[in-house]
Amino acid sequence: MNRLIVDGYNVIHAWPPLKRLLTSASLEDARDELVRRLAVLGMVSGEDVTVVFDAHHSKAMSNSEADVDGVHVIFTRKGHSADHGIERLAYLASQTGDVITVATSDRFQRDLVRGMGGAVISALELERQVIEAENEIGRRVKRYQ
Repeated sequence: MNRLIVDGYNVIHAWPPLKRLLTSASLEDARDELVRRLAVLGMVSGEDVTVVFDAHHSKAMSNSEADVDGVHVIFTRKGHSADHGIERLAYLASQTGDVITVATSDRFQRDLVRGMGGAVISALELERQVIEAENEIGRRVKRYQ
């Protein structure tokens, strides 16, 4: 299985439209928009998409997980970074033989994932792939109209 693991806040801060939502709307709106756009990518690519967010102000003692429009959304538990969650997911995927790609611009994270045999793309490369997927969905809709 092909799996895409996304460093949520890293991507939000790297994509200008999402970063603007942080000031014009809210962090929650930026997260929702990222998940919505990742759902389109997953639909087009067929990849299993997971996005990981730090639970900065949470007091939760365990990870919070939900599936939203086909995207696995994970908030790490108190005291654990998204990096820690991504490392765990990448390790587990490498043990099952899944092909993993991690989307992050964090240099330490990139090196770690590559060391596990995973591929890494930057937040901006992920944005390019998402835009391409959104365009593909637009073409498909036009074809069926």
